[in-house]
Amino acid sequence: MILIVAGLFGLMLVMRESHESVHNIYKEGLQEENRGDWTRACEDFTRVIEIDPRIATAYAARGTAECELKRYDDAILDYDNAIQINPKDDYAYGCRGMAKDDKGDFEGAITDFLHAIELNRTNSSAFFGMGLADYDRAKYDEAVASFTSAIKLGDKSYLVYSYRGQARYGNGDNAGAIADFDNAIELNPKDLAAYINRGLAKRKEGDLNGAISDYDKAIEIDPRSYIAYEDRGVARNNSGDHDGALADYDAATRLNPRANRAFLDRGLLKSKEGDQDGAIADYDRVIQIVPKDYVAYEDRGEAKKRKGDLDGAIADYNKAIEINPTSSAAYDDLGVATADEGNFDAAMADLNKAIDLNPTNSVAYNNRGWIEIQRKDFDAAINDATHAIQLDPKHGHAYGTRCWARYAKGDTTGAIEDCKKSVELSTAAGTPSFYDQGMLNFMAGDYQNAVAEWQSEVREDAASKFELQPWIDKAQAKLQEKKP
Repeated sequence: MILIVAGLFGLMLVMRESHESVHNIYKEGLQEENRGDWTRACEDFTRVIEIDPRIATAYAARGTAECELKRYDDAILDYDNAIQINPKDDYAYGCRGMAKDDKGDFEGAITDFLHAIELNRTNSSAFFGMGLADYDRAKYDEAVASFTSAIKLGDKSYLVYSYRGQARYGNGDNAGAIADFDNAIELNPKDLAAYINRGLAKRKEGDLNGAISDYDKAIEIDPRSYIAYEDRGVARNNSGDHDGALADYDAATRLNPRANRAFLDRGLLKSKEGDQDGAIADYDRVIQIVPKDYVAYEDRGEAKKRKGDLDGAIADYNKAIEINPTSSAAYDDLGVATADEGNFDAAMADLNKAIDLNPTNSVAYNNRGWIEIQRKDFDAAINDATHAIQLDPKHGHAYGTRCWARYAKGDTTGAIEDCKKSVELSTAAGTPSFYDQGMLNFMAGDYQNAVAEWQSEVREDAASKFELQPWIDKAQAKLQEKKP
């Protein structure tokens, strides 16, 4: 972003030229820039340079127009010329830094901004630009410091608050980010990005209603903002409004048929709602848009597994690993699918790899514990489930795994306690555990409802039949024993 500075200093330099026409043409160029006609502005400044190539401000002004036209190499050449004519022009250094930042040369941009600041410690635009470059490099603390310096030097634009808010969000300071977005919106009530980003920060803080309200306002400002629909969809989904979320994802994909994140989120929701074919179609679309999106392969594999297509699931998990060999989640998913095929040794190797890649992956510990139950290594299963709970005390399914292992060891009291905790946490998280509710019913002698719960799990995830069918058979046998 290049901030247009049509200062009196530049205009006075031009006015001192011997040609009155130079002054008029330069003034016309500034007027074209103010109107946003960057092409005509370039033409005007080129005419000035052709008349007198010694006017540094003409090169700088043309560089500004070139940047707005995204002709960054041409802009940098113009700023080079301006600096060659006037090596102490801090404004030209700052503008060249902006051009380099827009081009992706963040290190070069930082060098120019530092030189501009060295020439003029009160150049707030250079501090602002340095903040942008630091933000683009994900150096969020440094970006916050640079934007703060710009504000202290008198930059009270909505942009500096909006960008500082993004930097604060990046380093996890959601409260500070919200305060900055508040300031940006107060200065510019039509700042679409500030509403969307404030919604993200509120969502992180658990204020889903506040987030949805901000996305509503963003959509009011720009009804074609697919990003606002995407983000509102996520907030609605998290609040339990799945129909509203689906409608928002639909809107986002209509507005932008290449909105891969909206397709991915819609696929997750469809899979959760039991529409595995619809989910797979959405993941297919993501992969068409971004062929190297390993997460889409992971999620498509999960949908295929739920359909009972274990070969297809395993192929997708392997593809995800091929794209990203460091994906702990992909190895975890592969291990579960391999176990569902009955290959426990290969499954254990995959889950060990998942844990090696991410020792804080509570899901992988839990899944390894579940496989250890199938291998009748109940002590190891209890240890892994307990470790998963230590990593994530709200991991309901880990309590379920420990429940089944304790029951297998004859600790019915501990098993009941764990199963109750699993059902409580899983239900609160919106992912009720038919596995563990069924086991609670089984341990209470309610075999009919145990069968019903386990059959519900098999309908939702066909691959679970491998593990649950023996228990269903056992419960049905108990029911037969009860008959007179």
